[in-house]
Amino acid sequence: MTSTTLPGRRMLSAEEIMRWPFRQDALLPDLHPSTGTGNSSAKLNEDKVRAIRSAAAAGAHLATLGHAFGISERATRHIVDGTSWRHVQ
Repeated sequence: MTSTTLPGRRMLSAEEIMRWPFRQDALLPDLHPSTGTGNSSAKLNEDKVRAIRSAAAAGAHLATLGHAFGISERATRHIVDGTSWRHVQ
């Protein structure tokens, strides 16, 4: 069985690594360095995310918002639902 170590964390088994996307919050409660604007490929910043969420709450269509901000409707939906950019309130 292979395992790996996260910096400052315990050894993880292969089974845990395969489940990693589902357990990130449990193992690393602090933000990953490439979260949000830390990601060099990010098209948005925290202010734009807040604008998207408030416009959606006011009734704007997700496709229209996505087009206005240069992202897909699906990405817009994830932002509004809190699946992505969840560290932004």
